[in-house]
Amino acid sequence: MPKESPILVGLEIGTSKICAAIGEENERGEFTLLGIGQARSHGVRKGEIIDQARAQEDVRAALGNAEEQAQVTVRNLFLGVTGRHVEGFNNVGMHPVASDDRLVTAQDVADAADNAKAITLPAEHTILHTIRQRICVDGVEVADNPAGRLGRKVEAHVHVIHGNALRIQNSMRLVQSLSIEVNQPVFNGLADAQAVLTPEDKENGALVIDIGGGSTEFVFQQGQAIRQSGVFAIGGDHVSNDIALGLKLNIGVAERLKIRHGSAVVGAESHGRTVPIGDNEVGLPPREVSLEQLHRIMSVRLQELLELVAERCADGCLLDEARAGVFLSGGCSLIPGIDTLAKRVFRLPVTRATCRNIAGNSATLAHPEFATAIGIARYGGMRLRNRPRPRFSFRDVFPFFR
Repeated sequence: MPKESPILVGLEIGTSKICAAIGEENERGEFTLLGIGQARSHGVRKGEIIDQARAQEDVRAALGNAEEQAQVTVRNLFLGVTGRHVEGFNNVGMHPVASDDRLVTAQDVADAADNAKAITLPAEHTILHTIRQRICVDGVEVADNPAGRLGRKVEAHVHVIHGNALRIQNSMRLVQSLSIEVNQPVFNGLADAQAVLTPEDKENGALVIDIGGGSTEFVFQQGQAIRQSGVFAIGGDHVSNDIALGLKLNIGVAERLKIRHGSAVVGAESHGRTVPIGDNEVGLPPREVSLEQLHRIMSVRLQELLELVAERCADGCLLDEARAGVFLSGGCSLIPGIDTLAKRVFRLPVTRATCRNIAGNSATLAHPEFATAIGIARYGGMRLRNRPRPRFSFRDVFPFFR
C-alpha cells in the first residue's frame, strides 16, 4: 500500500539521464532515501529541454521506477533547474536606520534584504534563490539577529541565483502535464551541496562541482552562505565529441571508449599502448587507437572546464577559504584520474562526492550521479521545515507574469 506520510521528491531533468529521488524527513530533520528511479534522457540538450514529448516520456519512466521502489504515489515534487541561462552573483542591499534612538529593528533588516533583491535582471530572467550571506550594521558583521543594536545603516549581503523564466516554466509545464504539481524549482548546484556536504564541510568552506552530460554546475558554500555559483554548458558529451573529432570516430564508439578506457590524466602507462575499437559495428573495419592520444584529448577538455570554475572562484580569493576542499559529483566524477587533475588545477584536497548524512541504501548513496536528485529532495525538506508557507506558484517564480 502507498505510504500515507508526506514524502519529498526531487526530479533532475538532465542531458544524459532523468533521475527522480523519493525520501522523507523525521521530526529531527534527518533525511531517508526511499527510492530512486532513472531513465535515459532523449529530449534534453545542455541541460535544457528541446523535445517536450520525448522528455515527458522519460520523466514518466523515471518517476514510475522511483514510485515502485518507494511504494508511494508522487503528487508533487521539487524540480531541478540548470542550463547556461542560470547565473549567480553577489549583491548588497542597504537601509538607513530611521528611528530617533538609532535602534535597529527587524523591519530595518527586512528592508535591507528587500533592497538587496531589488536588482536589474535581463528582461526575460527571474530570481530562483536569494540566499543570505551576512548582515552588517555600520559596516560591522553582526549575529543572526541585529535587532536592538545601535546603528545608522543596515547592510544585507546576499547571493542571487536567477535564470530564464520561460525555460524554467517549460520544465514546470512538462511535469504538470503528468498531473504532478511543482512545489518549487531548485538550482541543481545548490541541491548538490545539500546532498554531498556535511555541516563540517560547509563551515570549513567547500567547492562542489557537478559534471554532467551536457552541463557543469558549481557552488562554493561557506557556513549557510553561498559565496559563488554558476553553470557552464560543458559536460561529458563534449568530451565524447572531442574524442570523436580527434580520433575520427563515430560518436557512439567515442562514448564507449571514454567509459571503458578513458582517463583525465596522461600517465606513463598509456605510452605506446593501443586499444581496439569495434568500428565493424557501424560497417567500418576494426582498428586500434592510441591510448595516450585518447587520454590527452580527455585531459585537455576536462582541464579547460576545471580552470573555468577556478577562474570564477578567483574573485574574493574563495579558493583560499576552501578548507574542506573540492567535491566532484555527477557522472563524469567517475572518470579515472579526474581527482588527480582537479588537485593540479585547484591545489586543494579533492574528494569524489557521495551522499552523506542521509539514510538509505548505501550502494545507491555512493553513486555521485544520483546526488543532484537526492539533493533536490533534501532541499525540499529544508525549505518546508525552515520556511513554512503556502505552496509555490507561478506568481512566486515569475512576478512579471502577474
